[in-house]
Amino acid sequence: MTQSSASSLAGGVTLDGLFRANVAGRPNSIALADPSNRASFTDGTPLRLTYAQAEERVDRLARKLRAFGMPAGSVVAVQLPNIVESAISLLAIVRAGYVAAPVPMPWRRSDLVAALAGVSPKAVITLARLNEERPAEIVCEAAAELFDLSFPCAFGDLVPDGLVPLDREDFSEHPELPSSYSDAVVSLITFDADAEGFFVSGRSDAQWLAAGLATLLEARIESGDAIFAALPLSSLAGLGAAFVPWLLSGGALEFVDPQARLLGASGPEQRAHLIAPATALKPLTAATSTPFASCVAVHRSNRTHGLDFSTVRAARVVDFYNFGEIGAVVLMRDDARSAMAVPVGPISAPSGMVGAPVVIEAKLGGAQIWLRGPMVPRESYPPGLGNYRIARDADGFVRTGFRCRSDGNGGLVVEAGPDRVASIGGLRFGLDDLQTRFSAIGEDVKVTAIEDPLLGERLRIEAADPEAAAAALQAAGHSQLVVDAAKGENARRAAG
Repeated sequence: MTQSSASSLAGGVTLDGLFRANVAGRPNSIALADPSNRASFTDGTPLRLTYAQAEERVDRLARKLRAFGMPAGSVVAVQLPNIVESAISLLAIVRAGYVAAPVPMPWRRSDLVAALAGVSPKAVITLARLNEERPAEIVCEAAAELFDLSFPCAFGDLVPDGLVPLDREDFSEHPELPSSYSDAVVSLITFDADAEGFFVSGRSDAQWLAAGLATLLEARIESGDAIFAALPLSSLAGLGAAFVPWLLSGGALEFVDPQARLLGASGPEQRAHLIAPATALKPLTAATSTPFASCVAVHRSNRTHGLDFSTVRAARVVDFYNFGEIGAVVLMRDDARSAMAVPVGPISAPSGMVGAPVVIEAKLGGAQIWLRGPMVPRESYPPGLGNYRIARDADGFVRTGFRCRSDGNGGLVVEAGPDRVASIGGLRFGLDDLQTRFSAIGEDVKVTAIEDPLLGERLRIEAADPEAAAAALQAAGHSQLVVDAAKGENARRAAG
């Protein structure tokens, strides 16, 4: 899809419809590619799938999910790293008529139960092995507390008993798939956090397309371009900055392991764009000989806004200001050395172009940034449940909780994230929620967030007996970065 046609998207366009159009238009072009070091952290050799091959896998998985007999609109959680199966799973879930709920890979039993209990997933898709850990076994533990979870599934070798193996070629049923679905119904949900804990941010395909359009147009992603994604497809950042622009442009989505930071010695072989955390841009592009058409720096903390990208090998640098799961402001830098302030009022893409579509609107209210527009969630999911804590004013603006100040020139400078929320890499934790969950296991610990030059923030957990507290937190199913915080370790690898 070219930029001109993308900018005039009409109603009724769906994520699955875009993917099917790409399959029909370029069946033999590369659609999805694994990190080159895939075999070092999970089962299987690196995959490079054409659109026709990806379509076959999407359709097969969609039919396998339909064969479970789950009601239409059921939630299917996805916990996968940056591998081809993550994109295949999301597309298969929406094609089958279900709601995809990707969750961060570092979450363990405690976080999975705390977040997913409010959306009652009927199935979950994960993998058998990730480095030395066994995510499939963790999902089995969470399933014991998620009473509606009837179909835990996993990719990979040695899938534990009780889980459906998704790589096994033993599927012979061919249930009918829905002929279509509306772009106005919630199709894909992500999880945010405030001080009290996790809450749901649900978007329809129309809203997801608006989020992806902002990056597509600002980064000048053209038809057939390659997108290198160093962000997992489990948040607005990964989905809005990489997954949806890939569907809109019909190029190749190449996954990058942000830990290994491997792009190949020569860099991209075609016109390509890199989507990565702001702190990873320089390391990822340092060894490439071919400049990227654009590098999109995803800012998940205000502490990365001031980074100088003048040495990044790219024709243009774009800042993706991530306001949790509420929305994002995407702006191209006039000068790679410094970021632009967030404009007050309607923000179009590409910025500065007369007649360009408005993708989001920002205002200052109570020393905080408020957002509204086509990508901002408008309704609760599931309807009527109390775990949707998005505050909206009479004009339809949603409070982000991000504190800011005016720069005196019509722009807003972000100074801090929401109160009592720790943003650690791409993970967000409510500190009051963590404190409550710690108290439930009888540990006398105090949790705070402190600054970290790489992750933005990290947890600090104080306990009379750190080793005992760490052991208790691990036994209770907390993530490794929480356990390591009790030991006094940074856990940067766990946070991604």
